[in-house]
Amino acid sequence: MAWYYYALSAAGGLLLGSAVAFLNMLLSKKVMKRNSVALIMGVNVLRFTLDAAALAAIFFICRAISFPMTVPLLAAALGLSVIGMLFLEIMTKRAEKADVNSDGGE
Repeated sequence: MAWYYYALSAAGGLLLGSAVAFLNMLLSKKVMKRNSVALIMGVNVLRFTLDAAALAAIFFICRAISFPMTVPLLAAALGLSVIGMLFLEIMTKRAEKADVNSDGGE
């Protein structure tokens, strides 16, 4: 198989993983504004389910087109973890800025 098949599948896996990581960040950002532990736990389960669904989608697409699935699965996992950490870092920096800018008084 030609190298560009692997490059395209890696790019597609990374793109899907990054998109799911961005969606996870948006979900976390919305829920962090509330102080409900049950809601935060529910969103964490939803985030885990989205991660598993993205990896399962790549697995079944690769099986349907008879394509080696190692490269796209690794790229998606990289997108989910590394890009997800970058989004988390951005979210926490913005939250810290908001805390510094607030007066903290009642």
